[in-house]
Amino acid sequence: MHSQILCSGSAVVAARRMRRILGSVLGREGWRNHEVRLINTNSGDTVKIGELSFKIKAPRNPELVPVKHFSDSLPQTVVQHLRWIMQKDLLGQDVFLIGPPGPLRRSIAMQYLELTKREVEYVSLSRDTTETDLKQRREIRSGTAFYIDQCAVRAAVLGRVLVLEGLEKAERNVLPVLNNLLENREMQLEDGRFLMSSERYDKLLQEHTKEEMDAWKIVRVSEDFRVIALGLPVPKYKGNPLDPPLRSRFQARDVYYLPFKDQLELLYTVGPNVAAERVSQLLSLATTLCSQESSNLGLPDFPVDNLLPALHVLNTFPMLSSQQLVQRLYPYKSILGKEGRNAVEGVLSRFEILDARQPAPSSILSVSRTKDVEGHADVALSVADKDVTFQVPAGMKDLRPPNSSPTFISTPSHSQLMADMMQSHTVKDICLIGAKGCGKSVIAKEFAEMLGYSIEPVMLYQDMTARDLLQQRCTLPNGDTAWRPSPLVTAALEGKLLLLDGIHRVNLGTLAVLSRLLHDRELDLYDGTRLLRWDRYQELKEQLELSDQQLQERSVFPIHPSFRVLALAEPPVLGSSSSRGQQWLGPELLTMFLYHTVTPPVQRGGDAPHPGPDS
Repeated sequence: MHSQILCSGSAVVAARRMRRILGSVLGREGWRNHEVRLINTNSGDTVKIGELSFKIKAPRNPELVPVKHFSDSLPQTVVQHLRWIMQKDLLGQDVFLIGPPGPLRRSIAMQYLELTKREVEYVSLSRDTTETDLKQRREIRSGTAFYIDQCAVRAAVLGRVLVLEGLEKAERNVLPVLNNLLENREMQLEDGRFLMSSERYDKLLQEHTKEEMDAWKIVRVSEDFRVIALGLPVPKYKGNPLDPPLRSRFQARDVYYLPFKDQLELLYTVGPNVAAERVSQLLSLATTLCSQESSNLGLPDFPVDNLLPALHVLNTFPMLSSQQLVQRLYPYKSILGKEGRNAVEGVLSRFEILDARQPAPSSILSVSRTKDVEGHADVALSVADKDVTFQVPAGMKDLRPPNSSPTFISTPSHSQLMADMMQSHTVKDICLIGAKGCGKSVIAKEFAEMLGYSIEPVMLYQDMTARDLLQQRCTLPNGDTAWRPSPLVTAALEGKLLLLDGIHRVNLGTLAVLSRLLHDRELDLYDGTRLLRWDRYQELKEQLELSDQQLQERSVFPIHPSFRVLALAEPPVLGSSSSRGQQWLGPELLTMFLYHTVTPPVQRGGDAPHPGPDS
């Protein structure tokens, strides 16, 4: 076979021949298009992907089934991933989706679970995750201590799918507690019970009664229990490499970014007002900055998934330069040294994105309540001498007209920054990068007051844990243990502006627990409470025909549609690898925000400096 290919003399012919040979070996499986179909029969619903079919079981807790993740027009690459997961599911195997940072892997897992109507137990792993977070936690009620099952045990006993996100973040001694559950479907619990695989349990049940098994504290693991793990490839990205015993428990699949053609079609639909050539240039830039060559130069991956919200901005403001937009997605001037900046600017000029001109001056003209849409404001911007009016999420308080604050004196650079932040605010959470004392906090306060937001400030520090961010353990006056929601959770439920002050200080492994909140507006808390994006919550309410009170009794709450996150950070220390002042802005964090740089006020000539805010 090799001699035939080598003798062809043409790389193209060789590639075609190899493809033909592989097609015959694989039954052309790798090259066939599949479609997803739902078939209704008398015996129940069946999902078909290509020739594979999966019989859907009615969920016992339908509020735990993901909603509004699945779209009608799926790229063929995603369908191939879904088909592969279904294949492994039918074989009773656990899967590990591994790939670059971003929401794609989680989205594929949730789409599959929504398609097959499976209940989900989700846990975001971090360096603070302990054995009790996965197995059982001890609680005290009325002076009595007892154990409460956690996500892994609930999923195993009730036949749910356990989604473990961030395998590379967990400490090395935590995940081995799952080894036996993954391999043999067995686990010894703290309260004396023993989880046993369905096959062994059923065999024992032929010789013994159910009462005897209960007396022995043997619990049957459901045959529907599966694990879907999501992680980054280490060592390319930061994290702990997987233990070989744990790694061998999973069937792994590489979930890379969508192919260029699929991404392009998706971006075309989002930005109909944007010239096709500009969309293609931006995607070519993103693809180049995610290549192995760029990685070898020390450039972090471009956040490809953020092109979608960026195209929304460009669709509303076609007069923006592509380079301005790239700076928000990939603030290379802040995170790279001179060589890195030159490399990125070389790529920008190659794709004709580098613009030598000054960015189009812009300022906020007016802010007013939207009459027909609750929780939104109409903002009028002047961009490059054109007036554009658009809608943005707003808070519950009274709005304040721009430049009307007695304590905030705006300079031209502040007007430009505020207008840019308004554009980004329509689509995504924002991060302000600026040196200490340049006015980040005051700009954030002015931005919030203009849009009628109540600010929920959260000061971040180096030793902060995931529990400090989400929920903390507390003891009630009567001695009972309970969970106390953090300001972050309160802000999400009440539609406030969450001010994360100092994300450069926090360990990345801790901050990763927020990725699902920032990407999908969903959050699973330690006490079993689930926060859902507003439209998904409404969809769930309609599907199940339940009231708000009934859903909240089942621990499902909506995240307010006005909720937004504004992060403040100091610029990364270039070339630093120490734990203090480290290069915090890496590929994972780039996917979470749109970035704006705050420049400190400068003195012009012999004049006095422009009055500017101090933070």
